[in-house]
This record gives sequence, C-alpha cells and structure tokens, in this order.
Amino acid sequence: FGWAPHGILGVCRAASAGTWQLKGMSNIPGRWGSFGMAFYIPGAREFSLAVGAVDASKHVLEGRIRDGESIHLVPGGIREMMLTDEKSSDTKIVLKNRMGFVRLAWENGMDLVPVFCFGEKWTCNKVDLPKFLRKILEKFRMAGTILKGRWGTLLPNTYHHKQGELSLGWVFGAPIPVAKRSCKELNEDELKVAQEHFALLDANKDGKIDSSELKTAIRKQKAGELKISSSISIRSLNRNLKAKHKDNLDQSEFLKWCQQEKAIRELHERFMVETQRLFTTYKTQFGYPDDETLTIVDPSASDFKNK
Repeated sequence: FGWAPHGILGVCRAASAGTWQLKGMSNIPGRWGSFGMAFYIPGAREFSLAVGAVDASKHVLEGRIRDGESIHLVPGGIREMMLTDEKSSDTKIVLKNRMGFVRLAWENGMDLVPVFCFGEKWTCNKVDLPKFLRKILEKFRMAGTILKGRWGTLLPNTYHHKQGELSLGWVFGAPIPVAKRSCKELNEDELKVAQEHFALLDANKDGKIDSSELKTAIRKQKAGELKISSSISIRSLNRNLKAKHKDNLDQSEFLKWCQQEKAIRELHERFMVETQRLFTTYKTQFGYPDDETLTIVDPSASDFKNK
C-alpha cells in the first residue's frame, strides 16, 4: 500500500493499528514502515512501537513480508511533508523517481495499491523552523517543520474558515498486479540506448562493468560530466551488483537488468496514473474546490532547492 500525501500530522497513520485495520482491509494483515530516526525520537518512538510500526529499511520490511504481512508506506516521506501547504490550491506529492517501494513489490511479487488521504492539509498549519536548523535536520532525514493546530496546540483542526467542517477520508485505488521479478523486452531504440550506455560505463573496455567503474560514473554524473539516460539508474545498478555479491557484469547481464528496470518503471507509471485518478475522481466528495490540482514532483526538483 502506497499512501499519499504524507502531510504534517500524518492522518493516514491512523490506520496503523486497532481493529479497523483488519476489518477495513478485508482481514489483510499489514505493517507500517517508519523512517529509522523515528525510533530515536521520544514520543515518536513510543507511538511507532505502540502501533507496531517497523523501520522502513529494506531488510526489515522483507522480514515482515516473509511472515505473510502486507506493507504500508508513504513514499513521499519527509520531502512530501515539507511541501504541505494549506493555503495553496495545488496539492504536491513526491512520487517521481521514488522507485524503492515499487522495486520492493516487484522483488516479492506483491500487488501495489495506491491510497489517497484527503483533507489532511487543512487540519493544521505548517510552521517552518529556521533555515539553518532545517539544513541540519535534513542530514538526519528529519522534518524541518512543526505543526500548529487548534488553539495553537497539536490538536488537529476540525473546521476551516474556507472549507467549513473538514471531511477526512482515505480512498483505495485498484490493485496493480505485480509479477515477481518480471522483465519487459526492450524495443529497438531502447536496446540501442542500453548498448551505448554499456559501452559508456565500460571505461576499461574489457567487456564488463565493475563497481569501481560505476562509482566513477556516479561521481561524474553528479558533477555534470556524464550524461546518462533517465531510463538507466547507475546507483540502482550498483546496488544490484552488491546485492548479488558480484564484482562485475557483462553486456548480456546488463541488458537483462535493463529489462527488469523497464518492468519496474512501467509499474511505477501505472501507480502514478492511478494516484492521479483517485484525486481527480474523489476530491469534490471531500470538499476540495473544483480548481484544486495535484502535482507529482521529483524529489530532486527545484521545489526543494533553497528551502
């Protein structure tokens, strides 16, 4: 289950525990993933433990999956929280290039279910901390903002001066079937791009790509010295190499990886389309104006610069 938007208060987390979680989800047992630092913050730690949330690290989530549990994640995370704006008529969610949760589903053959949480952005006002403090907190993947609710407390508002009485709710999208570790054949153009990139990454020209070449490519890409197609993630390729405990991969293995990445990208695209559909279809039922829009942003986009 991929939930959005994160919001300041995190109303979606009300589904973390209680009898509703099983009754409302057709007896599908689920476990919420929380960012690791939450377990070091007094209050957040106790809440997370009380509702049975676990660290959202991949190896922890896979342990829950092996025990037969579904996984609930908010892919937008802290960056999405920081974009909450109760005064804006544009709701922003961070989904572009957020591939980790889709990859987790693909690797374990778990269907993807988009979930949209309506109404939360009006439950409180966002108060940004000083810029220098936000920069420090960002290094620890922590939010540089706090909330101000009813009467200036942490209690959520139930009434908005424009929206009137607030209507909160979740809408679950149609499940997206996921075939475990499936591949998608590359078309002629995609195959050509993949072959060109293999030659580009094979700096030693020995017919293989090793981890040192990938690290160099990542450094050059960051410095703007290397142009790589958006369909190829060098970091993902490097992680794949480490996960398989291999020193290098040849061209055939690289092309197989490209086929896998294509399958994951297509699943991710379907997830974004369904999320957009949920918002467009149900927004007026939760008191959103007709002109309210939804923007799906990239976590590396300008929205986050100079924040």
